[in-house]
Amino acid sequence: TQRGQLNRELTVIGRLGFAGFFLVMWDAVHYAQQRGILCQGRGSAANSAVAYCLGITPIDPVANGLLFERFLSEARVDGHAEAPDIDVDFEHDRREEVLDYVYHRYARSSSAITAVTQLYSAPTSLQDGMRALGYPAELAFRLSKRLHYHNSRRGAECLAHDVGPAQGFDTTTPRGRALLAIMRACDDLPRLRSTHPGGFVLSSAPLGDHAPIEWTTMGRSIIQFDKDDLDAVGIPKFDFLGLGGLAAVRRAFDAIELRTSRRPKMYELPIDDRATYAMISRGDTLGTFQIESRAQIASIVHTRPEKLYDITVQVALIRPGPIMARFVRPYTERRRGREQVTYADPRLEPILARTQGIPIFQEQAMAIAIALAGYTPAEADMLRRTMGNERKEALLTAALADLRERMIEKEIAPAVAEQIEADLRGFANYGFPESHAWSFALIAYATAWLKTNYPTEFYFGLLNSQPMGFYSVSTLLHDARRHDVPLRPPCLARGHRDCTTEPDADPARPALRVGWRFIRGLGRVGLDALEAAQTTRPFCGIADVVQRAHLDRTNTIAVAQSGAFAAWEPDRRRAAWEALRAAGDTMPLAPAHEAALDTRPMFRHRRILLDYFATGFCLDGHPMEGFRRKLQRLGVHDSRSILVVPDRESVLVSGLIISRQRPHTANGTVFLLLEDEHGHINVIVPKTIKGKDRDAVKHAMLIVVLGRVERNGPVQQIVGSRFQAMQMEGLTYNSRDFR
Repeated sequence: TQRGQLNRELTVIGRLGFAGFFLVMWDAVHYAQQRGILCQGRGSAANSAVAYCLGITPIDPVANGLLFERFLSEARVDGHAEAPDIDVDFEHDRREEVLDYVYHRYARSSSAITAVTQLYSAPTSLQDGMRALGYPAELAFRLSKRLHYHNSRRGAECLAHDVGPAQGFDTTTPRGRALLAIMRACDDLPRLRSTHPGGFVLSSAPLGDHAPIEWTTMGRSIIQFDKDDLDAVGIPKFDFLGLGGLAAVRRAFDAIELRTSRRPKMYELPIDDRATYAMISRGDTLGTFQIESRAQIASIVHTRPEKLYDITVQVALIRPGPIMARFVRPYTERRRGREQVTYADPRLEPILARTQGIPIFQEQAMAIAIALAGYTPAEADMLRRTMGNERKEALLTAALADLRERMIEKEIAPAVAEQIEADLRGFANYGFPESHAWSFALIAYATAWLKTNYPTEFYFGLLNSQPMGFYSVSTLLHDARRHDVPLRPPCLARGHRDCTTEPDADPARPALRVGWRFIRGLGRVGLDALEAAQTTRPFCGIADVVQRAHLDRTNTIAVAQSGAFAAWEPDRRRAAWEALRAAGDTMPLAPAHEAALDTRPMFRHRRILLDYFATGFCLDGHPMEGFRRKLQRLGVHDSRSILVVPDRESVLVSGLIISRQRPHTANGTVFLLLEDEHGHINVIVPKTIKGKDRDAVKHAMLIVVLGRVERNGPVQQIVGSRFQAMQMEGLTYNSRDFR
């Protein structure tokens, strides 16, 4: 079987002339592997046994029944054989090393990155229009942030009828009408050209002879065609993408090897670790790859994955396609044995058995067309392409109608054919390739395995790979504390630029020391200076730090406020005065020489706020603690007490908003995730919420919610009806919104 698959693939690759494409991708992957850069092919490339044998992808397509034609077929699109689509993920902060290698390996004149043409949106057309018409920048920012997710034309209507009146902005003046006209005229117009995250174009001849080339501010050459136009002109591209999850895994492996002298290997982890699956099934996946969102957690606690393929399905299940097709609940019920698995036709069983009789992957749509309608693999791939193009609704309707008729010709009952057509239409445009889900599931499992078995190293890798992921550093550190990871603050005497691990009472669970990089206000220049000075010899005091690193006033205050001088002076005010003296500060209130300072003790709540201001987190406290007594007197529940409240009961809850989400599949509903000193509360904001309540949802840092408990097994949510912002002077926090 394996030899036959390889021979078939090599024949197609040779006939289409794409052997060089595979060798270029192998060359880049081989370069990365030689330098210890974790990388992994994903997407439809995982359907190829040739890509697997070359080490480009880690998925065996023969063992997992993946269709090669999903990756490459001889079907011609617009008269051309479409080039293979191989996406390779590299550690996101080391991808530049690979790009530099490709540039030098294949010559600058023959290589360029793909461009992306960005169209005007409502916020950008409003901002540009207001700038041209002389409006204040602050007003433009305040209005534009209330128009997210609208195109320019829809944004103009929203500004005229909703946002403008609510914000006291008059669109009926001559200047206001001109602004609306500008926004409408900008609809669907290009605004600027940017660099694609990883699309590379290579040529045997100078690219400038065939396509327009320009230089970026970074000194890179880019091809001016938009990435989506390359296929139309017959230019293949190579996708070298950055992925934070791989960087986090590699750093965690580094820390484990340093402590234990044994290095885990990405594709040799025990895939049957019961403790890992138990943790996933509890929904304790915050910080893991792909299965950490609140929607994923709410699903996982019901589906309870027990093997790697269950995670593969889970990655694809919480996507717009299955959600819009309403496949999530039937899959969950069938998986837990509460609903019988049925098949509209016996020939569907081998195709859909692994997904409980429900089509979730693109490859399943292709297999259905082959088995029930007699399609060739190339024809099935053409159907898949049509289903994946959201701008070709008419073509999709015609393609599915043809599928239905050909199934009926094969003696499939008309009702069954119509049901299959409806199911495939339901997740068209958003269906997920199984090969892609497999690739992501491997990384998801690796991160979950690390969190279960090496929690300190897991958070070490995660924090040192920031920015990435769904949650803020503060939320990740609170989660680490709940997992009994000993935490240490930034320290100039014992710490480093990045987070480090330190021995603790339990040899198997080292402490995590937060790095200087998380001190706010300490820019790259200051960090570089501190790192260079420490490399020479360890710091021995506050004055030594300031003088050898040549810290200016801004950096000196930032370090003092963070408590990073605590090894020499625990009192942050005294540390600040001493540091300013060493910096030669000439401000009128700064003492020019040593003086006895009798500073007042800093209360716990004030220190928590200072920690959030200086670093964005507090290792042993939370801002909600300052409100707790008052909130308890008012009957407001926290994340711990809400767990025992009966279903459908009215409650008051409160917390720090750490994320806002508004999925396209939710029809305007917003999901809030609140955090307090004990955990998290999920809040649903119905689309009917308007006025001051809506403003509180959009802009508050701390919020009180009146709502109703909604419980579905282990998942509890609050459906809000009233919302009010809470004020806390001195609190600084940035939530992760609409990601």
